[in-house]
Amino acid sequence: MDNAAFGKFIRASRKEQGLTQKQLADLLHVSDKTVSKWENGAGFPDIKLLEPLASSLGVSLLELMQSERVSEAKVDRSDAEQAVAETISRSEQAEERKRLMWKVKLLLGACACGTLYLVWIGICYLYDGGEKMRVNEGAWYGNPVTFYVWAGLLVILCGAAAVYMLWKDERLSEVKIGRHKIKGALTILMDMLVVLLLHTYLSGIANNQEQLARLPELLPIQAFLSTPDSSRQAGLFIREEVVDGLQDSGHVKDLKLTVRMEAESGALSAGGEKKTELYLEGVNCLAALGNIEETDIVWNKGESAAFLQETAAKCVVSQELMEQNGWKLGEQITLGQYYYVREDERYMWTQLLPLETAVYEIAGYADLQQTKLDTFMVFPDVVIPFETVREAFHRQELPFFADSASFYVADSLELNEFKQEMRDLSLRGASPFTQDYSLNGDALNLNDVVFINAATYLRRVIDVVRAFFPFVLILIVCVGYLVTLLLLQSRRNEMALLRSLGLGKWKCFRIFFTEQLVLVVTGIVAGSVLSVLIQGNYGGSSVLTGCLVGVFYMLGNSLALWKLMQVSVMEALFQTE
Repeated sequence: MDNAAFGKFIRASRKEQGLTQKQLADLLHVSDKTVSKWENGAGFPDIKLLEPLASSLGVSLLELMQSERVSEAKVDRSDAEQAVAETISRSEQAEERKRLMWKVKLLLGACACGTLYLVWIGICYLYDGGEKMRVNEGAWYGNPVTFYVWAGLLVILCGAAAVYMLWKDERLSEVKIGRHKIKGALTILMDMLVVLLLHTYLSGIANNQEQLARLPELLPIQAFLSTPDSSRQAGLFIREEVVDGLQDSGHVKDLKLTVRMEAESGALSAGGEKKTELYLEGVNCLAALGNIEETDIVWNKGESAAFLQETAAKCVVSQELMEQNGWKLGEQITLGQYYYVREDERYMWTQLLPLETAVYEIAGYADLQQTKLDTFMVFPDVVIPFETVREAFHRQELPFFADSASFYVADSLELNEFKQEMRDLSLRGASPFTQDYSLNGDALNLNDVVFINAATYLRRVIDVVRAFFPFVLILIVCVGYLVTLLLLQSRRNEMALLRSLGLGKWKCFRIFFTEQLVLVVTGIVAGSVLSVLIQGNYGGSSVLTGCLVGVFYMLGNSLALWKLMQVSVMEALFQTE
């Protein structure tokens, strides 16, 4: 006896007892939907419910198992045993199918969740940017390539397991992938084409993002402080708070600072005329002196340019001064130091005032070729650390001013944040049309025009291309829908035949869905391999492309299949190819 006859018997017996599906369900402590499935032949009750069900329907257990009224005279032992065996078998089959479907659902659910999660991460990867124009660095999901590789493998394994479980389901025994070779080949080719196109699209976005990320390296932004009219870059009065702000800023790199003074050999002059004959300069690195490298300096044993970044009583002198005075490396020299003051903001070096007498150890001397000196600049007589000069001003309780400051923007993609920080330091933009002719070093000059133009162009391209990304996904859904609809239109009679043999819509849908899933996965794998070979890209991009095509193509495929399932069985059976 099949489930259909069993269901009709339950329905008839329930109506004889004047019970509704809800009332019967309450008596058995199940849902009314469960009773409805029994009566429609879509399910079979658990064996432990048979006796309570028979009692509620007012029939014997044997009548319930045989799904027909039976007189006691006709009942014999063999009939009863056969009915019991059939009932137990049907109940066990129902339970086995239920367990199997739960496994399938769990695997499909895991596959779907993994795929959707991967797609979501991929969208985050594509759209990660924002006001700072950052391109995925330090994102919370880590290295995208590594993530996509492992997540893609997980999704593939879950999908393969789900397909295998579906394949082993006896109710899907009608699945025959090779039954329609031409249609299957067309499906695979279409999937390969879609994968290639989407991979090209995503690679274009990734390449533009990579170019944008490398732009600060290719087009660094140089900055320097100047007078308000931009006429002078050295010989300035740069406030100490500005110097501190530049040193502490995370947006500044390769900062070069200088402070100029004069000096005389020996102690400060005790009255009388000052005899300053030495040009002394405090720097925080050799680069502040021009195109000077460590190899241009003859160093004392164990010494290097690192002392210029510290507060040290050491110096580097010119070779000429070294020879004139007969000094040797490691020797200590005494210098009387003088600093510049101004009586008017528009003029500098109007007066020299004594700072202090200091003793310095000669750490090295400049051994520069004449060509290098002529090309760039004259090396100062004495070079000392910038911070050593600052400390001397602090000991004398004098206001400290730097002479020049130049640097590079650390991350040009954070240019707006950098400019705001400079405004907080009271720095303003330089202008040749200003009426301020002071020597205050409070004007900022930026060579950022080329970078801004390039970054703006790349950003506009990325934004435009990414704006079409949702439409690309919708297009994939439409392609999946139309291709499936066109290729399976001629198989409607096959669908109708399966349904006429007792296969429900959902079961029939699953058969054709599984066929299409296998074909689509095959096309995606082939297309991914082909895209890697053609474009030379691999890893996360290929996995992301395959997942996106698989999810959205199968969505369109499912819509087309469901539409085909809505055709009546009689109409489909009598249609011609």
